[in-house]
Amino acid sequence: MLQVEGRNPVHELLQKGKAVRVLVARESRDDPRVQEIMRLAGRLKTPVEVTERSGLDKLSETGRHQGVIAFVEAERYVPIRRILDAEEPCVLILDRVQDPMNLGSVLRTAEATEVSGVVIPKRGGVGLTPTVLRASMGGGLNVPVAQGSLFQAVKLLKEAGVKVVGVDPSGTTEYFDERLTGVLALVLGGEGRGISPTLLSKCDSVVRIPMRGQITSLNVGVAAAVVLYERMRQRRSPG
Repeated sequence: MLQVEGRNPVHELLQKGKAVRVLVARESRDDPRVQEIMRLAGRLKTPVEVTERSGLDKLSETGRHQGVIAFVEAERYVPIRRILDAEEPCVLILDRVQDPMNLGSVLRTAEATEVSGVVIPKRGGVGLTPTVLRASMGGGLNVPVAQGSLFQAVKLLKEAGVKVVGVDPSGTTEYFDERLTGVLALVLGGEGRGISPTLLSKCDSVVRIPMRGQITSLNVGVAAAVVLYERMRQRRSPG
């Protein structure tokens, strides 16, 4: 069971018909957004429990529940092999991403750009927490996430014929000059340290995002969006 917190994330969850239970703080019932959530839950026959805010405060893992918490029956993580079942898999491999807001941003972009799944490490990175789900605004529930060894993931992907491309400032090719269509895995690094050198060496190629100003790199959420939308462009305009 996954926990989703906040008015907008819960509303989006209900729009997709995925919530199995909703908790509402008694003090928040008169808020128009909360009333809309309760009406939507009623139409879906999703149970709504009105309770004291202190109860939600104890349950909350984000500290920003805004008087609403929902629960959804969903697998927290899936096997990596399931991600490869997609017709033309595109996989994101995230190395050392520790900021939950960044992971949430990546998951939201991944959902919008037809990514088949995201692979994160068991250690050294943030997992699927309520803060991540809140930041992803539903992306964390719509995009399969696998957790495990990134090296094993890369090995498995290569054995399946997936091209593995690292996105890193050390790349000699700019990302728009790389073919990003077909079965593809993109490796991106986290805040500050980027992709580990060992994992980078396992990539088939490494591309960079050109930076013309004083800043030398983008955060992983923005970098993922830049490259994923270039992939979409290339798929629509081959050659």
